[in-house]
Amino acid sequence: MNMGSLFRWLLTFVVIAVACVFCYIRYNAYFRNPWTRDGMVQAEVVQVASRVSAPIRTVHVVDNAFVKAGEPLFDLDDGLTRLTVERAEADLAQKEALARTARDRASRDTRLQRAAPGALSAEAYRQAQDALLSAEADVEVAKAALNQARLDQAFTRVVAPVDGYVVNLALQPGTMAVAYQPVLALISADSFRIEAFFRETQIGHFRPGDKALVTLMSYPGLPLNATVESIGWGIARQNGSTGEDLLPVVSPTFEWIRLAQRIPVRVRLDEVPEGVELRMGTTASVLVRVDPRDKQGDIVALPTLAQ
Repeated sequence: MNMGSLFRWLLTFVVIAVACVFCYIRYNAYFRNPWTRDGMVQAEVVQVASRVSAPIRTVHVVDNAFVKAGEPLFDLDDGLTRLTVERAEADLAQKEALARTARDRASRDTRLQRAAPGALSAEAYRQAQDALLSAEADVEVAKAALNQARLDQAFTRVVAPVDGYVVNLALQPGTMAVAYQPVLALISADSFRIEAFFRETQIGHFRPGDKALVTLMSYPGLPLNATVESIGWGIARQNGSTGEDLLPVVSPTFEWIRLAQRIPVRVRLDEVPEGVELRMGTTASVLVRVDPRDKQGDIVALPTLAQ
């Protein structure tokens, strides 16, 4: 080997060594603390359904819009419910009229019985009282039916149950909404969190309440302070599940190199800075601060694959 080749090899070695030392110095926190790139922004999805069946008349929102709790999402055609209310009102008026007649008869029979004992048979008197009780019960049933009809009419306007974002909106006026079948989804604005998957060899080094650092791929230069909220207690298994004839399903192959299982860890962001928008499903890296040297202070974010 001549001197030129030796010099090139030596130079290459020096460059690699310097790069390794630089990376270790810059990212040494990642050698001391458990971390993972396998994280994701998650949130609760609220499925919105109407409580009555009717065609959709008006849609008040657009896709990806932010809505506050109580704001209208869409209106249903209220023609049938309005007719039901009118019918219930008429039925209540009829039942109240019959109740007044029964009450007048019962009062007359009571006065007659007091003025002339024996003028009215006990059976006739009892029937008048029973008729009054039945008529009054019919009035209460009619009132309940009217209240239900009015409630159904109010349900023709569907409002947002939580503050959130409308996603994948596909509603159109004229579409038939079926009671209690979801037609619209909202991502709850107050439920954003980070779901990270750590190797089982890592989870023994931290616990709920430990501080963490989250780096979103959409904001690679802006690490966010966070707190470990909980650590999953189990994951689904492949071998041992019940199969045909209630027998366990067992894979015929066995991998000699056992990969560590990944356990879900829920992480709560302490604060979301102004200008940072969390979007469900986006990628995140999570580092848990367990080393005493990294409990406080800034930690350089790892470069993401998007850079």
